[in-house]
Amino acid sequence: MQSKRHFLKTMTVATMMLAAPAICSAQTTPWNDIGFDRILVANTNGDRLAVRFRNGQRYDASSLQQLNWLWRDWRAGGAQREIAPLLFGDLALIQTRMSLDFNEPKLILINSGFRTEARNATIENAARNSQHVRGRACDFNMVGVSPALVVGYAESYGVHGLGQYSDFTHIDVGPPNRRWSG
Repeated sequence: MQSKRHFLKTMTVATMMLAAPAICSAQTTPWNDIGFDRILVANTNGDRLAVRFRNGQRYDASSLQQLNWLWRDWRAGGAQREIAPLLFGDLALIQTRMSLDFNEPKLILINSGFRTEARNATIENAARNSQHVRGRACDFNMVGVSPALVVGYAESYGVHGLGQYSDFTHIDVGPPNRRWSG
């Protein structure tokens, strides 16, 4: 019964998302820059940011602006747009869990965040309707961790779009249940 299986998976993911604040309280990390409401991230341009992007159920507008800037298409003159805050939540969840499991803070290194349509068109095998262009995606590495392992963590949290590549991981908050490898 596909619908029953889908319902159970949806309920499991929903329960995990609702429990995240409680998990955060019960099991805090020993590092100030890692947590379910904060993120430690850098991009391949050399920019680095540690920011708390959410306070309870509210997003912090100033922190989101800083993250939007970090996600900018610096290869296309620094063009930027608003990035979907849910993407930061998914990344923080993966980062926190991995940091706890490895017993050390794990840095997220963004290879590709927002992309302009023009630059996206120059990337070999990039989707024409890429979630990157819409501000809903990133290609990244968790420093010191294989992309295959990162994919396993991302899958366990039910991210919407998940691409496994040999040298990076793609996640996005576009339409749900999309999986691929490249």
